[in-house]
Amino acid sequence: MDPERIGRYEVLEMLGRGAMAIVYLAHDPIIGRKVALKTLRLDLDSDLAEEFKARFLREARAAGRLNHPGIVTVHDVGEDPETGLAFIAMELIEGQNLKEMLKAGERFTAARAAQIVGEVARALDYAHRMGVVHRDIKPANILITPDGRAKIADFGVARLESSNLTVEGQFIGTPNYMSPEQIMGKTVDGRSDIFSAGVVLFELLTGERPFPGSSIAEIGMKIIDQPRPIPSTINPEIPRGLNPIVLKCLEKDREKRYQTAGELAAALDAFTNAPPRRHTADLPETRAAVPDASPVAPQAAEAAETHPAVPPASEASPQVTAETTIARAPSQPHIEALLGKAATIRQWLAQLPMPPILTREVNTPWVLKILGGWTAFWLLIIGILILRLPSPPSLAPSLGRIAADHQLGMALRHAAQSLHDDNPEQAQQLARSVLDQAPASHAARLIAQNAERTIRAAEEATAKHQRAQAAIAEGERLYKARQFSRAAAQFNEALGIEPGNELAASFLDLCQERLRTASGGLRIIRHGTASRAVPSSTGVQKATRPGFAHLALYFNSPINAGKVVVTLDEETLIDQPFDFTRRVFLGFKKKGTGLVQKTVLTPSGTHHITVRLTDRERGPLGSASFTRTFEAGSSWTLRIELAKGSSQPSFYLVHARPSGS
Repeated sequence: MDPERIGRYEVLEMLGRGAMAIVYLAHDPIIGRKVALKTLRLDLDSDLAEEFKARFLREARAAGRLNHPGIVTVHDVGEDPETGLAFIAMELIEGQNLKEMLKAGERFTAARAAQIVGEVARALDYAHRMGVVHRDIKPANILITPDGRAKIADFGVARLESSNLTVEGQFIGTPNYMSPEQIMGKTVDGRSDIFSAGVVLFELLTGERPFPGSSIAEIGMKIIDQPRPIPSTINPEIPRGLNPIVLKCLEKDREKRYQTAGELAAALDAFTNAPPRRHTADLPETRAAVPDASPVAPQAAEAAETHPAVPPASEASPQVTAETTIARAPSQPHIEALLGKAATIRQWLAQLPMPPILTREVNTPWVLKILGGWTAFWLLIIGILILRLPSPPSLAPSLGRIAADHQLGMALRHAAQSLHDDNPEQAQQLARSVLDQAPASHAARLIAQNAERTIRAAEEATAKHQRAQAAIAEGERLYKARQFSRAAAQFNEALGIEPGNELAASFLDLCQERLRTASGGLRIIRHGTASRAVPSSTGVQKATRPGFAHLALYFNSPINAGKVVVTLDEETLIDQPFDFTRRVFLGFKKKGTGLVQKTVLTPSGTHHITVRLTDRERGPLGSASFTRTFEAGSSWTLRIELAKGSSQPSFYLVHARPSGS
């Protein structure tokens, strides 16, 4: 049950609930204004409340020292005297965040996207100058006010320059919007927020994320290793002037990005304030008006530009006319000769003998009457013949057919509406009923396929959510039993299933803090979906440095076609089919052999590698498993050897050491 009063604030309604906090709409009776009141959840376990409270108060300290129109203002921080519940009273923003707007299908013009991110960059520049790094810039933390202004919210994972709550190696933030240095657990500064702002700008312009993925490991590898996509190649309507701005924000090396958020804001302001570039086809045609001037040949114009002729001052420039430039008029004797020939021809025609009827004078009105009468006569005959033609058979369908088609059309319409209203089961049932009566209906088949895909996706999402919740429940049990390393593995497994699960991320951060502060304890190394606990420097084993290792597959195949599958901790890492069949003379196919090579990134740490080789004709040939510890930056080669004519392959996983070591 929600409280009616927290401190001096009167609670009106709940606005939202997160993994560790609840936001209420509250009324301040002293000042007489409405505020957004953020409090810790009452249902947190007692042994977890202190850790969440420390993070909660860290947000208050980070945001409370900032006073900027682009940052949500913190009015008050305190504890309820009766319940001891900590709260933050913040400015109430009547609007939506960018995540909700994108989810609703809203599209942003290039100018609007640049304006929003420019306002965010100015607010970040102020926060960085005040010693605060946000570290979680994403659409959900950018609010848009009713008058269109952008405000940054949620400083829950912000870092103060004077704070030691985060250290190198800790993984904090939202994976899709994190910078490469955040992924690798390095110390971050304001340039990490600039990278995240570039990801937000890319998503506003294209509607897509630059580094998508289905797991944290895939997203992390793409952010660290995959080249930056160019926005205008995804959406050709994006002005090319925005490409260098976005790409500079997304530089892997932070030394190559904008060094301050103010520089990013200035670049976006220059883009939005620049006059629109007009295509040459849109420009009005401008010519110099020269009376009676004729076109000049291209060769002459080029020669005139290269060697301009300057007439002497004493000579007058001759006047150029159309007659002298285009063609000269024929001389008078030539015209007289033509007229003489024409007169001779007329005299010769007059002397020819003609029939009397051709020399008779024609009465024009009489000829017109005859032609009109004959035209009317033939039009009448044609009209009578058309009327006497038998009428074609009626092609109208029967009333029963019309009613059946109408019912099918209405069922198809209801199926499309059900699919639009997120009711795929009803849409699938209606579409199948239409296909029973009209099997050739392309629209019904398309709706049925989309409904089936939606149902399958919902079932998969439900199954994933259930597995994630089971992992979180097991992690909470282990955490309460103070088995922090095993609990961290469960929470990381939940994040691998649902990368955006805030509760699992919060619990994992608590496990890291507990293990880091425990004397002689363990330290969690977290990369993607792989998480493990290793003893501290006083233990037997040595903790691996966060990062990625290179794994190269090499197979000089004597078989024509098949597939190599490599799994990492029972998750597919490489699925490489191969086929060396080639076409020869007259299109005949000839079997051949070749080289199978592929290099991938794998998270550092101890992993279980399994490799399987399959021949397309003979089936599985063999498999092998290895357990190795991959150091960050190391290179490994997975080599497969198979003698020609043999069916027993050999597998080797070797560490490629640098020369001289």
